[in-house]
Amino acid sequence: MPQPTSAASFSRREKARLRLASQGLTVQQWDSTEEVVQAFGVMQGQDLHSVRRSLALRAGDHSDAGNIVRGYPMRHTLFAASIKDIGWITELCAKERRGDAELRSAINQLIDTPLSRAELKQRAAAVLPEVPFWHIVRVAMESGHAVYSGADQLITPMELPGLDKVFNGDQVAATADLMVRYFRTHGPATLRDFAWWTKLPQRLIRPAAENLPPDIVRCGEESEDFVSIEVIDMAEARRKRSVLLLGAFDEYILGYRDRLFAMTSEVHEILAPGNRGVFRRPIVVDGQVRGTWNKQAIEDLGIPGYAERKIQKLWRTAQ
Repeated sequence: MPQPTSAASFSRREKARLRLASQGLTVQQWDSTEEVVQAFGVMQGQDLHSVRRSLALRAGDHSDAGNIVRGYPMRHTLFAASIKDIGWITELCAKERRGDAELRSAINQLIDTPLSRAELKQRAAAVLPEVPFWHIVRVAMESGHAVYSGADQLITPMELPGLDKVFNGDQVAATADLMVRYFRTHGPATLRDFAWWTKLPQRLIRPAAENLPPDIVRCGEESEDFVSIEVIDMAEARRKRSVLLLGAFDEYILGYRDRLFAMTSEVHEILAPGNRGVFRRPIVVDGQVRGTWNKQAIEDLGIPGYAERKIQKLWRTAQ
C-alpha cells in the first residue's frame, strides 16, 4: 500500500481545490481531448454537448478527437472513452441484466454497419418489436459490439480491444490500471469512491489497491483519501480561486460517492431535483456550486461578488 504524505488532512475547501486540480480544471495537464479521456478512462457522457464541454475545459486543444466514442462501459450509464480503452473497461465493469444473453446475438446482428438511431429503430421494430429501443442500444454497447462514434454519433459496430488483448485476461491488473487513472484524475478520493464509481467487487479492488504506483499516496496516516503526489506538490492548487461553468454531467460533480464536498444539500436538490439522475449545469466558484446556468439565464445560488463579472463573461462566451 502506498505510504501516506506528510499532509495530515485537508479542509473541505482545500479538498475541493485539489480535486479541481486533479481533474485538470484549474491546472492544465493535457494537450488534447483524447489525452483527457485517456487519463480519466471514462467520463460521464449522457449529454453530448456537456461531455464535449467537459473535455474542452480540460484540454489545450479544444478539437473533438475522432478516437473518442461513447458507450455503456459501467453502471448501465453512457460514458465517453477512448476507442483504445472502452472495450476492456466495458468487459471489466459492465453488468449483464437477466435476459440480456438471450437477446445479444439477435441485437448484434441488427448492427452490421454504422446506423443512425432512426435507422436502428426501424430495423429493431421489424425484428424485436417487443424490446424497448433503449434496451437494444444498451445491450449492444454493453456487449462490446457497438459504440456511438463520429460527428454524427452513429451506432457503429466495432472490434474493440478487450481484456485478453490489453491485460492478458488479468482482471486485477485491469482494475489496478483503472484505479490509478481514477486517483490521478479524481483525488483526493477513497477506495469507497472508486468502488461506487465502477461497481467492481472487492475481490478485484482489494488486490488492485496493493499494487498502486508510488505517486499515488494516502493523505495522512489516518486518512482514507488517495491522491497523486504531483497534485499535492501543486501548492498553488490549494490556494487558487477559480470560476467555472461546467457541463451538466461533469466528473467533478458526478465522480464521487458523496457530492456534498462541493455544495450544500439544499443546493444539491436544486442541481439534481429529486436525485433522479437529471443534472443541471453548475456554476462552480472556488470549488463550490454557487449557481446554475443555461443558454437563457443564470440562477444565483449564492454567487460571491468577486465572481459575478467573470461568470457573466464566461456565460456570454458559452452561448
